[in-house]
Amino acid sequence: MIGGCVFTDGRVDADGDGAFATGTNADPKAALGCGKDCDDSSPAVFPGAAELCDGLDNDCNGVIDDGTTLTPTMAAPTRVSPLNAEHSEAAGLAFNGESFGATMTSWFGRSQGQFQQIDLQGILVDPPQRIARVNAEDYGGPLVWSGERYLTAYEDARQDGNYEIYFDLLNRKGERLIQDLRVTNADDYSLRPSVLWTGAEALLVWDDRRFEQNGDHSVIFGQRVSIEGELIGANTRISAPGIRAEKASAALSDSGLGIAFLALDDANKASLEFMTTSRTFGAPSAAQAIAFDDPDSPVVTALGDEYVITFHQDTGLISGASIYGVVVDNKGVVVRAPQSMTANAGHARGNSTYSYGDRFVMVWADDRSGVYQLYAQTFDKKLAPLSAVLRLTNTMSITLDPAVAPSSDGGLGVLYSDQGNGAFQTFFTRLDCKASFQLK
Repeated sequence: MIGGCVFTDGRVDADGDGAFATGTNADPKAALGCGKDCDDSSPAVFPGAAELCDGLDNDCNGVIDDGTTLTPTMAAPTRVSPLNAEHSEAAGLAFNGESFGATMTSWFGRSQGQFQQIDLQGILVDPPQRIARVNAEDYGGPLVWSGERYLTAYEDARQDGNYEIYFDLLNRKGERLIQDLRVTNADDYSLRPSVLWTGAEALLVWDDRRFEQNGDHSVIFGQRVSIEGELIGANTRISAPGIRAEKASAALSDSGLGIAFLALDDANKASLEFMTTSRTFGAPSAAQAIAFDDPDSPVVTALGDEYVITFHQDTGLISGASIYGVVVDNKGVVVRAPQSMTANAGHARGNSTYSYGDRFVMVWADDRSGVYQLYAQTFDKKLAPLSAVLRLTNTMSITLDPAVAPSSDGGLGVLYSDQGNGAFQTFFTRLDCKASFQLK
């Protein structure tokens, strides 16, 4: 006590790890200055902490799981699709903090979108859930975890055979929390939805053919959806008139939304295009063409304020020999021209990515072993490899269409399609994480 005044330290160390919470001079919790603990709710996170395999930035350097290494699991792959499915194809994968959720399209006379819960060890939990309850063709779609529930979007043909986009909220077991939300109401098909979670609402992006009967082209559309499963505003046209736009992929960066898509000419020859817009789909930029012959199936990955677009080449008959990548900034300006990212195969196709902010992991299929198998590799922002190529599958059958999701132990789950004995089925495997102090 000085002159009758009691001095109180206003700094906060809520998790008891010895590091004070971050703040500003205007923040009561930082009354005597700013702390440096970037997550004061976790005792495993503070400046100088050992980086663990947990999907967190333990040492508060702005990078998740740096110094860790991914390795293929020793566990055998798990068949995810039901044993009575005629065939099945992987669709989406997400982690809810405890277990994985997987979506797939399985055929039982006709297609049906399904959800399956999978634990960290790859063991199936409970029977699969059907997502859309309709007497029509329906498909599995991408899957995102909001922190409380799963978000998914898909197309089905319940409207007189005209495919429309629907949205659903699911609990951890895949049980529906709302009635299917119809997102589109348009002539002709609406297809291939992407789902993103902003932390406050869902963003859907898809390609749509509602204007083709009027002489226009297929168009990229967007829609905002609340966490309660209600439409926010109307369908918003994103791509400009006169562009025949299809196969959109979207990713959220620090500054907004980046969208890559294919633009087709009258001869169906594709070019790769990229554009940006806000999280409310406002003020979309002009599409920027990226010079490359016969691109297909672009995938966008955000790395800070830049985007990586990965894709394969398709001449209409066969896939090219490599997965390619290009880096663009938040205005669509090419920072690093398209370059090959894979080698040693005659053909490569399809990829899925996960961003760590300063680097990303890519999983793809190629035939370097004589038949399409899955491989993984980590790359930096300049598309330079940071790891060796890892082989994920070892079968005599074709494996394709990976979807990836990070888990709480720092690993990556991988959902994919395997042709097996003639019919594709959906399988699950994973990449395990090892921290640097574990690597001896």
